[in-house]
Amino acid sequence: MVVLRGVGRMVDGLTQMPGLRQLLYEVRFRRNLRENLYRGVYASFDAAAAAAPANEPLGYDTAAAAGMYRDRMKVVFPTDYPVLFWLQQLFAKGCTQLFELGGHVGVSYYAYQTVMSYPDTLRWVVSDVPAVMERGAALAKNQDELGKLSFEGDFSKAAQADVFLAMGVLQYLPETLAERLASLERKPRHLLLNLTPLHPERAYFTLQSNGTAFCPYRIEQMSAFLDSLKALGYTVRDTWINPDKTCKIHFHPKLSLDRYYGFYLRHN
Repeated sequence: MVVLRGVGRMVDGLTQMPGLRQLLYEVRFRRNLRENLYRGVYASFDAAAAAAPANEPLGYDTAAAAGMYRDRMKVVFPTDYPVLFWLQQLFAKGCTQLFELGGHVGVSYYAYQTVMSYPDTLRWVVSDVPAVMERGAALAKNQDELGKLSFEGDFSKAAQADVFLAMGVLQYLPETLAERLASLERKPRHLLLNLTPLHPERAYFTLQSNGTAFCPYRIEQMSAFLDSLKALGYTVRDTWINPDKTCKIHFHPKLSLDRYYGFYLRHN
């Protein structure tokens, strides 16, 4: 028993060595199939992409990624309720044109109709990567009983929207949301943003392993993020936190996040 305890202490000591800990985490990061894992801090989207394991899928434009989240199509989560509240308000005021950036196969479109009624004239447009939109369009042929969902790869179509919705997608963009919106001839009147990772002091990128691919992952600085939208004429009308959403970047505790954020902004 004394020998076994000694061996156990030796193993514990080895696993606390920084180099070995990083190696063990790298193995876990590369082999990950179910978790959202994060590794490294990088100055740019391209630097984070370059740090991904070679010859592995990069980003969501894959058949495997298109098959994700199917279990969420009939489930509303606590983080959804601020968005549901504001959508209900906006629909009641006559908003009927919604453009969702990064809506996957229409996950929220399907889930939200289980707890709220949509306007008769609602058009819910999802814009995502090609592989995901192709899967979504095929799925809608049998699943979209209301016939209000469509898919559009051209971001300029967001100029036609009353409501712009982005939930858990801004972190995957090569450019910022403000840069995207600045390219539009007309700005959507209402922005609903949810599941947005923001740091109080710094802007940076990390690399995510999501079980199907590796993704450069943007984390913006809170005040700079909001100021960039205010410069486009938007005013923050509501703010909330997503306390059950975190981003733990191993070996970088000060740059890890214990919450994400949501916002409703209105164009002046």
